[in-house]
Amino acid sequence: MRTAGFFRALPVPVKAALPARLKEVNHRVRSSQAQWFFDDPRLHFEAWWHANSGRLELGLHLEATPALNERIAAGLARQLLMIKARLGQQLDLEPWDRGWIRLYETYPVEIFDAGRVKVTATRMAELIGVIWPICQELRKSDAKIRVAERE
Repeated sequence: MRTAGFFRALPVPVKAALPARLKEVNHRVRSSQAQWFFDDPRLHFEAWWHANSGRLELGLHLEATPALNERIAAGLARQLLMIKARLGQQLDLEPWDRGWIRLYETYPVEIFDAGRVKVTATRMAELIGVIWPICQELRKSDAKIRVAERE
């Protein structure tokens, strides 16, 4: 299977593996990546093929304003031990390009096939299921802080 076919195959099994409260996820697909998001596409989960290194990245990408990215990342950092306890120690939280931040893991991949689709979809659903509810809470508390600051 080519990478484009692999990424086109991911959205349906990811959505199927999500808990009911997260089934309203949106997605978009390109030839070397797939993204899942809820209300703001700048805050999305991504499967991204790094052809140069032969690695598949899975994780949360914070690509909103640097200030919003930093606030969410700070909250994730405070809960990183719990997140890693649930999802594994291989996750890294790091700043990236243009004020973006990502919480991600990578895997070497030699062959994109139906088995890889299944494993990747299951893992992406796990990541979304654990990390997105934390992001939602962080965004709610952030909105309350901004309202209080204006009063």
